[in-house]
Amino acid sequence: MNIAAMPAVHDGLADPLGLSLVIAQLHGRLAELGFSATLHEDLAGFAATKQAVRGERVTPYFDAAVVDFVPGRFFWMKLASGAGKTVGIQAFRLDRIDSNLAEWCGTYTIGLYMRRQEILVPLHPAPPRGSLAEKIGGRLAYQGELWIEQHVRNRRVMEQFGRLGMLLALVRWNPDAMWALSSQAMATHGHLTRMGYASLERGFFRWQWFSEGIDPVEWVAISERRSLEQLVEEMLTTPQQSQQA
Repeated sequence: MNIAAMPAVHDGLADPLGLSLVIAQLHGRLAELGFSATLHEDLAGFAATKQAVRGERVTPYFDAAVVDFVPGRFFWMKLASGAGKTVGIQAFRLDRIDSNLAEWCGTYTIGLYMRRQEILVPLHPAPPRGSLAEKIGGRLAYQGELWIEQHVRNRRVMEQFGRLGMLLALVRWNPDAMWALSSQAMATHGHLTRMGYASLERGFFRWQWFSEGIDPVEWVAISERRSLEQLVEEMLTTPQQSQQA
């Protein structure tokens, strides 16, 4: 078949080879620091690992008792020290949202917590008007449960581990956008920006009644596909600077 006559692919990654190189680069940096990052696909294993290292249940977004993922639409990652101790975790899920993130997320989240018999009552029914969340929908990847043990954070391991997960989600799902929820402490310390999120908004969720472990005011971080691909390009063309991320 004449290659020139083949139909254009509109939904493919802009630079799949470059993305692969950047993922290998991040994985190698973590290895140089003495850490091993691995990818897994079992919800039960993730729940058991979080309980073991943090003494906490997974959030309803990743609780097998209240969610039922289509195979291939979930993965989690573990970061281990050279001695084999788990020092970091994070998880990702892919959702198809026919409306937009702002409209879908509140009702969906409250419903998940209700299934676990936990109370969430919003102070406001939607994010502030003008949020980027009103403009994104389709295939959205969510990054959650990001945690790094305190003693390793001073080497920017959180940013590199988090970015590695984001780019693995990009190469696996090629989503329209990626998003995450954040406490004020994490949002204002710059971790999410250094990981690669292009937009950070306060007050996405504002709760009147909320369960333990939830902030009364939650931020949302969002990166559309083009922003993630720009991140890859920046890492390829300025590798020394990107090592500081």
